[in-house]
Amino acid sequence: MSLYELPRKIYFQRDIFDDLSQILFGEGMNSVLVVTDNNIYAKWKERIEKAMDGLKWDIFSDVFPEPEIGYVESVASKFSGKGYDGIVAIGGGSVIDFAKSVAVKISDPDIDLNSINPFTPLKLKVKLVSVPTTSGTGSDVSFGIVLTDSEGKLALGNYDLVPYMDILDPSMTPNERGIIVPTGIDAFVHSFESIASNTSTPFTDALAEKAIELILKNLELAIKNEERAKDNMHLAATMAGMAFSNSGTALAHALGHSFGSVFHVTHGTSVGLFLIPSIRFNSREEETRKKYEAVARKISIDSLDSLIQEIERFFKRVGQPTKVRELNINREEYIKECDHLAKLALRDSELAFNPVVAGEDDLRTLFQENY
Repeated sequence: MSLYELPRKIYFQRDIFDDLSQILFGEGMNSVLVVTDNNIYAKWKERIEKAMDGLKWDIFSDVFPEPEIGYVESVASKFSGKGYDGIVAIGGGSVIDFAKSVAVKISDPDIDLNSINPFTPLKLKVKLVSVPTTSGTGSDVSFGIVLTDSEGKLALGNYDLVPYMDILDPSMTPNERGIIVPTGIDAFVHSFESIASNTSTPFTDALAEKAIELILKNLELAIKNEERAKDNMHLAATMAGMAFSNSGTALAHALGHSFGSVFHVTHGTSVGLFLIPSIRFNSREEETRKKYEAVARKISIDSLDSLIQEIERFFKRVGQPTKVRELNINREEYIKECDHLAKLALRDSELAFNPVVAGEDDLRTLFQENY
C-alpha cells in the first residue's frame, strides 16, 4: 500500500491503565464515552471508575460478540450530541469494533455503516482510544471492523478507524486458556496473512515476522500465565495488528469468516483452522512461497514443508484444531454446507488481498478437503 496508518501513540506498561485519566487529560480529552462489555465491567468496575477519576464520562457496557449493525445504530443514537472528546474501548475485538462503529455514527448519524470503505474519509469528531483486554484481534491498532448483518459477517475498513491511542496493559488480559489460545492464534494467522497479502511490503513483513517468532515462543507460556510471556504476546498481537492493517489479510480469513458465521465457532479458532490449507494454496505462487520460506529461515527451519509441520505441532501443543472434524461437527452436515460456505467466502473482501486468485470452486474444495 502507499499509505501506512498507525496509532498516534502506543503506551505499553503493566498497570498503566490506572493512569488513564492523566493520559486523556494530557491529550485534551475531558469528556469521554467508555465502551465495554458486561464481563469486563463486572471484573474491572472499580478499576475503571478510578481510571476515569476527574473526567466527565458515561459508560455503555452491553456489547455483545460480533455486533449487529442495527444494534450499533440503536446504541449510537442514544449517545449522539453529547459532545464527547473521545471514546475509550475497553475489551476484545468486538468491543473495539463496536466503539469504532459508534464513533462513526456519532460523528455522522446519516452514514450507512455498510458503506464504510477504505477510500471515503470518515472524519471522526471523537478520538478513539483502545484498551485491548485480549492479545490477538489487532482491532486496537487496525483500520478494520467486523460487524454482522442478516447475511453474515461484514469485514469493513477505513483508515480513520485506526485508534488515535492504544493503551497496552498486559495486567488487563485474561487468565483463561479458552480466551488466550484463540486470540493468540488469531494474531498468528494475522501475521502469516499479512506476509502473503499482495499489498505486503518490507515494513509490514518485518512486523509480521517478529510477531510469528514471539507467538511461537510465548503462547504456550502465556497459557500458564507466565507474566513475561503474556507481555510478549500483547506486543506480538499489536505488531501483527499493525502489519495486517497496512497490508490486508487473505484467504484464511475469508474461509474462517465464512466458517465461523455458519457454525458459530470463535474467530481465532476459525481462521486458525484454515491457515495451513491457505499456506499450501498460496505457495503455488513463487514469490509467496519464497516469503513463507523466509519465515521458515527466521525460526531456524529449512523448508516450507518443515514450516507447515512446525505449525501443526505448535497447534497441537496449544490445542488449536487443524481439521473441522476435531470440532465434533457432523461430516454430512458440514459437506452439505460447503456450497454455502464457498459463496460466503467469495463475497469476503479479504480475498482481494490474496496472492492467488481463488474462485468459488477453489473455495469449495478447500472447505471439503479440510474436514
